Amino acid sequence: MQKEIAVRLFQNAKYGTTYAKGVRHQALFNATADIKNPKVKYVLDFYTYEHWEFLAKENQLEIVNQVRNEVDKDTLVSWIVRYDLATKTKTSVYGFGTLNMKTNELILCVLDGEAEVEDSWKLTAKPCRAIAGKNIAELLATNSELASW
Repeated sequence: MQKEIAVRLFQNAKYGTTYAKGVRHQALFNATADIKNPKVKYVLDFYTYEHWEFLAKENQLEIVNQVRNEVDKDTLVSWIVRYDLATKTKTSVYGFGTLNMKTNELILCVLDGEAEVEDSWKLTAKPCRAIAGKNIAELLATNSELASW
């Protein structure tokens, strides 16, 4: 059975701004993916394919080769990073996420043996209602009823 997941996507307000000489924030969306059981949080930064591929490390080139033919100009791509709430540390895990900006189709593939998460999800992200003064996600994708969380 597929693990219950909720993915909240936020438009990156820092997109295009610099944080070092000649270095710009390139992620169009920042996101969190929360898995209910086991309780695990992943952070995602969605980039254009070209920038995402540029960020690939040697151990991620296999994923790049698998994803290359599956994306088009409307698709953003992210690496998967586990976020430990207790220690506030981030650990890269094997996997990727894609977000098609035309259809709002979100695909996540995560192989994280340490956290006992080896699953993939195909979800549809839906727009969230904006509330003035609150940091509300722009898009939400889930396969679960969030009231029970």
